[in-house]
Amino acid sequence: MENEPTLYDYAVPVHRVLLQPNVVLGIGIAPAMVILVLTIVLMNMVSVWCFPIGIVLFVAAKMLCKNDPYMMTILFDRLMQPNLWRAV
Repeated sequence: MENEPTLYDYAVPVHRVLLQPNVVLGIGIAPAMVILVLTIVLMNMVSVWCFPIGIVLFVAAKMLCKNDPYMMTILFDRLMQPNLWRAV
């Protein structure tokens, strides 16, 4: 009975770097790129003084992602989903 293989006999060690989320300065890549593009567009269209808006958006996103690094990614995915699914 003791020689029977268990699930733990087939376990493969996974490096910790593969378990960590892929983030840019504490927030997800997609939200960071959206904030960066929005800041650049506002700076080109309105004024250079729109740069603090980008900083405020980034700090707000960083505060939201403090406990859950996937918070902004999940929020962006949810906002991009259609409200009505149409049948074909």
